[in-house]
Amino acid sequence: MKNLSAFLLVAAVISFFLLPISIQSFAQEGNGVYVRGFIFDERGAPLAGVNVTAVNTTTNAVFFTVSNNSGEYNLSLPSGIYNISASLTNYTANITYHSILIDSSHFPILNFTMSEILGTLSGYVTNGTAPVPGATVHLRSSKNNYTGISTSPLGEYTISGIAPGIYIAYAEKQGYWTSYFNEPVVIIRGKKTVLNFTLVEQPAKLYGRVYFGDSPVAGVQVVLQSQSFSTSTTTDANGNYTLSNVPAGTYSLIFRKQGYQEKTVQITLSPFEEKRYDFSLEREAIEESGGFIPGFDLPHSLMVVALSIAIIILIVSLFIRFKIIRNPELLAQEEPEVEAKEKEEAEEEK
Repeated sequence: MKNLSAFLLVAAVISFFLLPISIQSFAQEGNGVYVRGFIFDERGAPLAGVNVTAVNTTTNAVFFTVSNNSGEYNLSLPSGIYNISASLTNYTANITYHSILIDSSHFPILNFTMSEILGTLSGYVTNGTAPVPGATVHLRSSKNNYTGISTSPLGEYTISGIAPGIYIAYAEKQGYWTSYFNEPVVIIRGKKTVLNFTLVEQPAKLYGRVYFGDSPVAGVQVVLQSQSFSTSTTTDANGNYTLSNVPAGTYSLIFRKQGYQEKTVQITLSPFEEKRYDFSLEREAIEESGGFIPGFDLPHSLMVVALSIAIIILIVSLFIRFKIIRNPELLAQEEPEVEAKEKEEAEEEK
């Protein structure tokens, strides 16, 4: 009797411990249709150890399985409607399937792509007062190397997808001293780290003289500009100009003054370079005034008028000459009258 009691007690204890295992087994595998699929990382490589979970939307029953070394999973589910998701530590799935019908006529293949949760570095690059676009920000460790470019108009940069770890960081651009961050930069998974850089310029200098012919021209506006930098000056009494503290790069150099043709040339300056550039201006073409005769400008209108007057005078002269030739007595009558008048005036003077 004692042996029987002991046997029953042992059997009860074993049943007690096996019951959760049976329940857990049912939670993993249903007695229905198999749902299957493949799980990859962002590079398309199979990903093992990913948990795939299906939740029945009606009963809230939970079923799960794990992907194998080939990235494949198989999950047996009773007929019903399910929400199916995938999860893995430090990863996030590209999709969660909602309200998927599972029955003998619906056994879908559901694939997942898992993206590793990484860190982000962002910030601004300036020269202390103004943004510096086009600078390259480097983030390096013994295993990884990441870069980002500062952009207009604020000099902002962002580097995403950074593996967690400790890095050194620095920013560089032609015409500036490289700026290193003094302390190691710690990138934390799923976090955004902010880091700003200040670049110090390696300035260049541009100078020269502006001429018209052999004579220097004063008061010429000289403008040096690019997408990220602009400066200007005016020539002195001797036509000289100087532009200092210019970042290295390629620029448009513009010369302008009223009465002269505006000219633009391209010029490149290297760090610490002192470049001389002389320039010769040309006068603006004088606009011709419109004449008072339609179809003619002013000079040609005056020429037409002068020619017309000359022709009229010539015609009148020919007419008078022809009349005198036909009537010579007119000239004879005029001469005595003139003589009499002169004699009369002489006597009055006496």
